[in-house]
Amino acid sequence: MKLKKSSFKQKLIIVIILVAFAIGLAFSLVIFNKQQREFNNHFEVTFIDPHQAIVFWTTPNETIGFVKYGSSEKNRSQTAEQTSSVPGTIHAVLLTDVPMEGFYLSLHTENDSKFLWPEVKKINFDPTTIE
Repeated sequence: MKLKKSSFKQKLIIVIILVAFAIGLAFSLVIFNKQQREFNNHFEVTFIDPHQAIVFWTTPNETIGFVKYGSSEKNRSQTAEQTSSVPGTIHAVLLTDVPMEGFYLSLHTENDSKFLWPEVKKINFDPTTIE
């Protein structure tokens, strides 16, 4: 009987250690993603007309940038690379097929970590911003 009680305690300790590890890993990923998103704080979308927009953003390191965009937050299947083929810290992407109802956009670089969950932004055309 004493052997079973000891075995239960050992299993309980193992489960607690695994849960603590999983929570620590999840917390680390959340902090990592928050820090990575702070790098993209210089972000702007300028509409040329209702169907064309230029996306600008900065990164702390020189890299090639691109955007993923689409009709919904989960469906960003279209990709557009920056207009320059030279790595830099300032990125510009021209989008020529912008739908009138707007689109969802996320910013990326060739150096993005596989653990990065990009922030998705909803972009709508505003006719008051074009002169």
